[in-house]
Amino acid sequence: MFSETDQKNFKKAWQRILSADRVLLVSHINPDVDALSSLGVFIEIFKNLNKDFLAFAEKKNDDYYFLPGFENIISNKESLINKIKSKYNNNLEVGNDWLKFFDVIVTLDCGSIDRTVIAEEIYNIRDLMLDTFVIEIDHHLKVKSYADIEIKIQLSSNTELLYYFLKENNIEINRDIANCILAGMLTDTGNFLYSSVSDKTLKIASEMMSLGAQFPKLLQNTWRNKNFWEMKLWGLALANLKINKKYNIAFSVLTYENLIFFKEPAINLSSDVFGDIIGFMSSLSDAKTFLLLREEEKGKIKGSLRVGSGENVEKIDVAHLASYFNGGGHKKAAGFMVEGNILKNNNGYYLI
Repeated sequence: MFSETDQKNFKKAWQRILSADRVLLVSHINPDVDALSSLGVFIEIFKNLNKDFLAFAEKKNDDYYFLPGFENIISNKESLINKIKSKYNNNLEVGNDWLKFFDVIVTLDCGSIDRTVIAEEIYNIRDLMLDTFVIEIDHHLKVKSYADIEIKIQLSSNTELLYYFLKENNIEINRDIANCILAGMLTDTGNFLYSSVSDKTLKIASEMMSLGAQFPKLLQNTWRNKNFWEMKLWGLALANLKINKKYNIAFSVLTYENLIFFKEPAINLSSDVFGDIIGFMSSLSDAKTFLLLREEEKGKIKGSLRVGSGENVEKIDVAHLASYFNGGGHKKAAGFMVEGNILKNNNGYYLI
């Protein structure tokens, strides 16, 4: 299934991690369940090994408290720096060289390192002549090289990739790790509905359940956990749904004015609410490709792309389309961000 290079990288990465005294685990901003679960896999392993580590993902959502290792994940950069100071050097003067305290950095499910808030520091490791070694483990298409060891293999989820990483290195999978692997697979496949699911994906899920992963609990906390305001947002997105018959694409647009209300402090949305919406849109049988555009921040437009099911969909590559806007992802699921504003007139929506 994997190339000889991939198998060697599995081994090399693990040996480098084992030999490290201090490890920093990093995932992307607004981490989804797959990102948090990927961190959770290593957190559980490191706890068992008594390895010195810190785990970081900017703006983690407290809704995912049920995931193993969640309480060990630092959720903002300032807290991360303060933790480094208190743990390693109280006199630390913060610059771009604070990564020197770690022998290894492992980035997980990042797609692009620019999706973290410490991309500049990681890019500067070599310029600053630091000895810190960087390992990337990710299941998205390659965007930019930055790691000393790259493990980038397109699979249904990052935790599915980590399953093979663990198996290749004979690392025991306990109940907590099994829960992490199954949680990431569940959410990144829309509960095994997306085309990225293979027979091997389902076999791994079955194995995780046999090891104690709690399928009903995970489903309850990830899919059947929508609150009132999330349902209102779903309704707004579906009310704005249109179909372009000429290009066989269905799309919905959420303007800044649509979304500003949902930013009220009392309203709590899951970090992957828009992923859930575009995933649900892709079940529509009247189109092959799906697009959700939203202006979450003034002047910044995010786009999510999905491929539906049916005949000839294997020819559709939305990652290629997203690349035109400096985005990326998978052939069947991708995203991008552009500068601009969404405006509406009597003829519909337009971007400026």
